[in-house]
Amino acid sequence: MPTGWDRMAAKLLSLSLVSLCVLYLPALAIEQFGTPKEDEGTRIFKATEHQHYSGQFHLSGQRTTLIGSMQDRAPWDHLDYAGKRLTPVQGTIDIEVNELTNSGQVVAEFVEGGDRYRIVFDRFAAKAPFQDGGIATRIYEHGDSGNGDPLYPKTWLYLGGWGVATMFKNQEVLHKDYDAHFMVMERSRDPRTHEARYPVKRTLPGGETDPAGMEIDLWVRSKEQNTNNFPPFETFVHLCWDEVTWRSAR
Repeated sequence: MPTGWDRMAAKLLSLSLVSLCVLYLPALAIEQFGTPKEDEGTRIFKATEHQHYSGQFHLSGQRTTLIGSMQDRAPWDHLDYAGKRLTPVQGTIDIEVNELTNSGQVVAEFVEGGDRYRIVFDRFAAKAPFQDGGIATRIYEHGDSGNGDPLYPKTWLYLGGWGVATMFKNQEVLHKDYDAHFMVMERSRDPRTHEARYPVKRTLPGGETDPAGMEIDLWVRSKEQNTNNFPPFETFVHLCWDEVTWRSAR
């Protein structure tokens, strides 16, 4: 039969074991959850390196700006780095895409004058490896990034898409199967002067955009060239949204 001393010794042993477990648990947690694996460190990981990555993006944009006008006649400048020909218009953009399957839809609508325009961008395809099948995330593009053309400042793309879109004017087809590109990107223009500070000689490697802001840009352009225009296309529709909302799935 256990004596009083035996019972006391058993209690002390139990308390010691509990204390050891409490002290040991943080070490286990640190080893399991807080220790970098091999040399992974804190580099920028690809989206697909996250085990719960869904690939599904749901965004919308407000405060619409049309660069130039739909009424412009050549020669025109529809990049307008100086910010002198920016036209505020009523409009929105909705992005519902799956980056993993390169599928989904981007719909932009705006009104200029008495005309209503609608762009439906739902066919995505890559022409270069960095475009990752047609929709890509977490990459640099433009400027001196080595990805895309140098017509715009180098910017981090939270999301980008390349492919073909159709544009409607008052429900009639205006431009069918035109090349299209959208970017959810860092802010490209000074919020006070509206100037895109590009191209300039820079002293830092990160590019000419402002990571403290975000915008959505959408380009729709013809295959036909016109060197009197900038960029040198017969048609180049360029829109920007200054207010970006990330949404849950509808």
